[in-house]
Amino acid sequence: MDLVATVTRGGAVDVWRLNGQKVFGAVFDVDPLDGGADTEGESAADPLPTGGRVRGICWRRDGQILAVACSDGAVSLINAFTGKIAHQLVTKLPPGPISPSTSFTSHSPSSRRSRNARQSSVSAGRLSLVKPRTSLSSISWTTHFATPSPSTVQQHLESPKVAEKNITLDHILGMKADVGKLLALEANLPQELSAIDIESSLPRLATLPPIGVGSGDDVFSTRASIDAIFHTNSSGLAGSVDVLLAGLYDESDTSDDPRCAVHVRIFDSFEIGAADIGHCLQSVHGPGRVISMASHPYLHTAFLAVEQTDKTLHLVSLDLSFIPQTGRNLALVARKATQLGNLLRYASQVQMQLATEVKAAFELPARFLRNINESLAESDPDADFAFAVHHLAVTGECSARFKEWLVDEVGERGLKRWEKAVGDCLDVVRRLTSECLAPALERIEVVLSRLRGLASFSETRDRLGLAEFDVKKATETVDVLTLLAEDLLVDVGTEIKEFAAFMKWMKWECEIEALEEDSERAEELRESWTGEQEIRTVLDYVGNAMSETRLKRYIDTPPAGGEPLQAAESFGGENEAGFYVEYTNQRNSRTKNSNPPRLGQLLERLKKQCEVVFGQIAEHFRKSMLASYMVELPRGLDMEDLDMKVVADDQDATAQKLLVFARDVKHHNQLHHIQLMLRQEGPKAIKFTSEFTRLPTIPDVLEILDAKIVDDIAIVTLVRTEDDIRLYGRHLVVLDDEQDQDAEWQLDHVFDDGKMEAGMSPAKLEVNGHVGRRVVAVMDRNGLGYVVLDLDASQETDGDEDAEHDQTMTG
Repeated sequence: MDLVATVTRGGAVDVWRLNGQKVFGAVFDVDPLDGGADTEGESAADPLPTGGRVRGICWRRDGQILAVACSDGAVSLINAFTGKIAHQLVTKLPPGPISPSTSFTSHSPSSRRSRNARQSSVSAGRLSLVKPRTSLSSISWTTHFATPSPSTVQQHLESPKVAEKNITLDHILGMKADVGKLLALEANLPQELSAIDIESSLPRLATLPPIGVGSGDDVFSTRASIDAIFHTNSSGLAGSVDVLLAGLYDESDTSDDPRCAVHVRIFDSFEIGAADIGHCLQSVHGPGRVISMASHPYLHTAFLAVEQTDKTLHLVSLDLSFIPQTGRNLALVARKATQLGNLLRYASQVQMQLATEVKAAFELPARFLRNINESLAESDPDADFAFAVHHLAVTGECSARFKEWLVDEVGERGLKRWEKAVGDCLDVVRRLTSECLAPALERIEVVLSRLRGLASFSETRDRLGLAEFDVKKATETVDVLTLLAEDLLVDVGTEIKEFAAFMKWMKWECEIEALEEDSERAEELRESWTGEQEIRTVLDYVGNAMSETRLKRYIDTPPAGGEPLQAAESFGGENEAGFYVEYTNQRNSRTKNSNPPRLGQLLERLKKQCEVVFGQIAEHFRKSMLASYMVELPRGLDMEDLDMKVVADDQDATAQKLLVFARDVKHHNQLHHIQLMLRQEGPKAIKFTSEFTRLPTIPDVLEILDAKIVDDIAIVTLVRTEDDIRLYGRHLVVLDDEQDQDAEWQLDHVFDDGKMEAGMSPAKLEVNGHVGRRVVAVMDRNGLGYVVLDLDASQETDGDEDAEHDQTMTG
């Protein structure tokens, strides 16, 4: 599926097909109070930033996820198949110096409901919710090989057996490929057996009812969303690691320690944390901001172009050592952690819907009972609804006040409303518990079991940061949740049976009392009554569940004032036997004074325990990251149009090249070319040599508007001449090639009179694609539209014929 993403000045991010058809869109640069944002509504007091200007968008390599970064630190991950925001993430610079143990906040939409209460009080390790000064400067999605190792992939790609199939690195990266099969690698049976995932054999999770307009977490309401989140290989290319890098800086920082960092996430949303870049820079040049990032699958290092306030430009390397250190287990741990986080979001939404349903269902019966209890207490202080029902069921005598209430206040219409409210609620609770909550808990148990196995038996457990004790504590909480779900199903089944008998008796009594006592119809109804055996069930319901439903033993109703639910951390004071044993002992004792934890409290407890597990993993990975200063680039480069890419070296299989292209600030017809030869030596060492040059000027060119690297051997430039605007391509950009300086620019396309379709003016370039499908998008100066050109097709046609391959789209 070929898609193009665009950003307008108004903050609208739209995704289009190449034929100009709009697929979906979202608006980010609006005030949530305006109600016009498509990015999930927020409350006015919600600290999650939504009003920041869009600073960048970036596709994941497989094209399934679009990352949208705003200037205030918010990063939204949009699923290309559903058009919904799968994750909403927040990145901020913490107060004080950035240390390896510093953690940034990451919010999924499901966590927004409790943020208002956290504004005044934030737990230890969380950031103070003050007006952020953090700004997001750039975003990039890189891919790195974890298993098989980069050297193995490179070696097999160069082997004659694979070369005969014309399989290249671009082929592997451009598809969801099983690298082992594609490269004909020998299978390791123990590893293959340990990698078997039973989740594919579990039943698919059911969709949840839509939450409503303006909801912040409605991604579980459609089958497509559920499948995209839970039932697909979200990691993209098998054996690779997708790393989401976000450049952060503090615009108001004037200290001697420049606050500049890169926030790192892997596998879409698993947060690693921050890598400090400021300490690599010279403080005399002022704070810096990352303006561009690049990497290569063969390297576990990302390269950053950092601009400082004095307009100097520096290259910094960020070594992601946790990738080679953890190997094949990295993908497994990160994927399981991401699955666990999504499952917790799913279970929390089930709990929220259960709580809302229970609270709304019993408001009407409570109002009916208040009225009758007040009326009955006027004549007899000891009388109430339960007393009146028992008296009527045993003696057949109905008091005048109770009869008036049954006939006039409740009646047939009131009973229908009563039956619909409570009956539908009980059925929803039963279905959500059996079809949604229980399967989700089953999957959580499977994921935790896998993590516990890695913590106990994996050879890389020390480098993964997994603690078996912490995983075991989370597993105990899941066991307790499973017991609670089973008990809830038993009790809701009992209450459904009792409520059905109660409503049957109430309808019969209402019809009897509405008739004259000596009427024939009343006599017929009394004789046809067959519910004598259910009277005991009716009285049990009136004496117990009528006053307080059994559901409240398990489900927390939303507290008044929006206060967040408290986790069941101090439940009974955990003893040495463990939380599960303590819970089962109290469950079996059934003491009246016991106050067992409810569903919401247990889920909060599980979330906190999982955050501890996630935090330990992230901390280990974060400590292994190392930022190193490389070189200062020549002055006079136009940083707004800088492009950089890491490519393979054709002459040396053990080396790569970092290419940087930028036009000259003063001489706009001049293009600078910087090349760094990179060589990975050891786990944390990148050796490099740098060369700087200027590419030969293009004849008759007044100004180079933009230049982008297409692939390993070519660049394209958009230039302005006296008569028109042209698109040129150039091969052999390798500096050490003697033919490079003599290579000619190739004219690929001409925009007559400097205009595209509908009078648009070409100004910017974006290049992407894969083998045989490389395209360049030429964008209008004012953001009114763009033209897509097929670069591979243009190689077989003349410049004048290229127009036949153009596809014009306006946004």
